[in-house]
Amino acid sequence: MLDLLLNYHKRKLAKLIENDASYEKILKQSQILDKYINIKMKELVKS
Repeated sequence: MLDLLLNYHKRKLAKLIENDASYEKILKQSQILDKYINIKMKELVKS
């Protein structure tokens, strides 16, 4: 499930960048992606 969320948010960020979205939108999406990356890293450390 987490991998799906990571992929979704990566694609969403890439699309925002490709479409020259505003800095604020790109930043917000990047922060969301960072949150899921941190969760994934914590999972990897536990296992």
